[in-house]
Amino acid sequence: MKLTTEQIAQIEETLILNGLIYEDIKLEVTDHIASEIEEKIYNETSSFEVAFKDVFNEWKHELKPSFSGLIGFTNPRIMTVKCHKIVKRQLFTAITISSLITLALMVFVRNSSYGLVLTNIQGVLRSFVLVEFCLVILAWGLIWQSKHQTTYSYLMKKKSFGLIIFLFMIGIGLFPVMLNHPDAKIAFVSVLSVITYVLITGIYLQLAYKHFQFEKKLSFTKP
Repeated sequence: MKLTTEQIAQIEETLILNGLIYEDIKLEVTDHIASEIEEKIYNETSSFEVAFKDVFNEWKHELKPSFSGLIGFTNPRIMTVKCHKIVKRQLFTAITISSLITLALMVFVRNSSYGLVLTNIQGVLRSFVLVEFCLVILAWGLIWQSKHQTTYSYLMKKKSFGLIIFLFMIGIGLFPVMLNHPDAKIAFVSVLSVITYVLITGIYLQLAYKHFQFEKKLSFTKP
């Protein structure tokens, strides 16, 4: 039995009341719950009301408020798990790649004969950071104006402010790239921090892209 438009709307309204307001995950969960309700109605000859109640009782754990150390409080749990996985994967990727790049740069430039190369690297890096700064500002503004909310826009709104401040500090030189610092540990931490933020910024810009991709998909599916 296929559910009616009104019954699907009832599922969506219940999910919203439970805090699931982000459209990408709400759409996904709505499809799952609708399928489970249809299956119960077909296999157990239940009414929609009975199947609806039973399925939502089974989903109760996933719809409870929850906490993640990486993103804080998010409702409900299924949203927290998805966002936690995204952020964890991003951090692992950014830190791993930036560590390798930092080691390679330090081996290459910590030699007095590479003074000009060092200056060029620092100049290029600061210019690149300023470009990223402008792109984050643009993406942030477009997402705030968007009529749709997704897990991607949620993470962009939650994380972008800190990125914007740090990128601005790097771009204008308040947080210098100290490749040639006499203390190798200070040099390593300085360069690692900058490159990590550069990579994380690129990853978060991908989140903005995914948000607008989903928004475009909705524009094609909705009348």
